[in-house]
Amino acid sequence: MSTKPRWFALHVRSNQERVIAEYLEAREIELFFPTYRTPSSRCDRKTTLVRPLFTGYLFVRVSLDSPKRVEVLKAPGAVRLIGFDNTPLPVPDETIESLKILVGNGADTARPHPLIKEGRKVIVMTGPFVGASGVLAMSDTRKHQLVVEVEFLGRAVMVPISPEQIKPIL
Repeated sequence: MSTKPRWFALHVRSNQERVIAEYLEAREIELFFPTYRTPSSRCDRKTTLVRPLFTGYLFVRVSLDSPKRVEVLKAPGAVRLIGFDNTPLPVPDETIESLKILVGNGADTARPHPLIKEGRKVIVMTGPFVGASGVLAMSDTRKHQLVVEVEFLGRAVMVPISPEQIKPIL
């Protein structure tokens, strides 16, 4: 009895996404390798680089009991299918379809962005508040806010902030 093919996130070794994508395509394994274009940071010439949207990952559509699953795991540079307790966890079809829409609209505007949840300590990287650190909060209107607390006074200051301006503090 064969299970229905599902999408799975494949963890790969560093900088092996493109090599593995070519390997899997040659074996007719359905995959999704979202990329984005970015200007090169080299100062000696201007060029555009194509980078993975999810560094270290690509998506494959296989059935868990299919021989194609073994082919995926045998790919040079493949690490594992992402999941829990050695059981791969499928990525919802809606998520893959949404990603395909975002990267396939021709505007080339999709960019990687760290998932920063409310309550996480962040530091401002650009804009007028560069260097400030605080806690990410959401206002009643669902706008991002940076909150800097002066704990011993029992007070805080809040300013609006764009998610593109901040990065999480580890």
